[in-house]
Amino acid sequence: MRRGCPVAVLLCLAVGVVTIHHVHAQATFANVTLRANGGDLEAVVYLPQGLKPGEPTYYQSTRFDWSSMIGHITRTSTDWQGNKETHTLYGIRNWRVPHDPYWPESGMGLASEFGVGDDGSFCNFFCGWNHVNEVTNGVLGYRDAKIGESFLKIGVGELIKGSCSSCDSAEDYKFNSPYQFATPPVWTLDDPGDGRSITLNHEAVLREHGYQLKKEITLHDDQLLVKTTLRNIGRVPFATAWYSHHFFTCDSHPVGSGYEVDVDLAATDGEYEEPGTWSWATPLQDYAEIDATKDTVSIRMQRGVESNVRIKAEFVKDDHSRGGFTLKACHTSIHETIPEVSKSSSGISMYAYNLYVESGTFSPEPQIYIHLMPGQSTSWTQQLDFQDYLPPSLSSRFYSLQQNINPMMHSFHPPPIPMAVISILAGAVLGAFVMLRMTNRRRGSYNLIPDCDPLVNPHADIQDNNVCGFPRDLLCKG
Repeated sequence: MRRGCPVAVLLCLAVGVVTIHHVHAQATFANVTLRANGGDLEAVVYLPQGLKPGEPTYYQSTRFDWSSMIGHITRTSTDWQGNKETHTLYGIRNWRVPHDPYWPESGMGLASEFGVGDDGSFCNFFCGWNHVNEVTNGVLGYRDAKIGESFLKIGVGELIKGSCSSCDSAEDYKFNSPYQFATPPVWTLDDPGDGRSITLNHEAVLREHGYQLKKEITLHDDQLLVKTTLRNIGRVPFATAWYSHHFFTCDSHPVGSGYEVDVDLAATDGEYEEPGTWSWATPLQDYAEIDATKDTVSIRMQRGVESNVRIKAEFVKDDHSRGGFTLKACHTSIHETIPEVSKSSSGISMYAYNLYVESGTFSPEPQIYIHLMPGQSTSWTQQLDFQDYLPPSLSSRFYSLQQNINPMMHSFHPPPIPMAVISILAGAVLGAFVMLRMTNRRRGSYNLIPDCDPLVNPHADIQDNNVCGFPRDLLCKG
């Protein structure tokens, strides 16, 4: 008979693997880690290329704003028994794994994009909720440039038209295809050294177009503030949409039951459209329960999202929406607002509101509209407020259980249990738990690597047949 490993050794190995991975996630790529609330809240800011020479850069591609790689947020909360527990929010283990810093989709956390997340360089009419005109998809000078000439992508830098892998004869902009850089972007970092805030700056000018971008990131108590300031330093006006993708996950668990979000779209009665379901997307109602009240629309996931499923809901116009939402998972709620939306002095208004879901992300995406004349600037702030959260159903069940048990405890005095019996029972339970965890990891539906398929991520390195020490063909089955 084969002699098994002691349970204690297995547990130590498991803890060791988790600890090593946690350190690896932060230390592998150039970053600044912000801390607040006595260390109970941490956020990692992955830095643009060139700010820490000699250290690899997390994101070097051409879709997302390079200063917006803010995630791997760890927070210590209190569970329903009063115990302290630490959770990882906006983690980096579920999305586009194995990670490729040169692929446009490989953002993380609060990764934001100037544009609408769709192909095409320009929208000429009926753009967004308010049907505004002349809205660029985050690119400046694209229409005037010839193939081989430069254009600007806001938050990225100067790119070469026609250099993307999927460019065709239409010569139109492909938001999700990597372009070559005409010149490397230059970023600066202002770090006061307080461990609670940093500022990133970048600008680019090309012919009559130009922009200046400033990102101020601050962690305070149980709040994360990300203030973006955009200035038009060119000679012509421009208008663009902007959104944060919100690559949200909870403790690296694939999206499923336990994930939920409340969005401030009450006036829509939960109405939305899903144009992608005719081609690449799956209906939201196949996986989620959607309830509308007078104050909000709640989307609660009811089952796990398979690795090949993509969901995108585009909500209809709500004149009262300010782009707010509350994410709930891991005994934590995250309430985000953009206070400047619809303030007359800011010039910022809602453009659209989407929800995007995959196995590796649960992403509410409020989009805002920005119009800047030459020399004009505007600012907006993502305000994320964190607090402990206990689902109402679990809270009420726990209260009822307490009420039923407490009277019994006053009259019931069980006989003492021998320590030998307690040791045997504890060992049996621990052994069963370890075996269950090992069995669950072998199931085809439990897949922490949702993007192994080269058809999903054609830029992934499929020559390396080893991922995290496991054979790629085993991890990518089913």
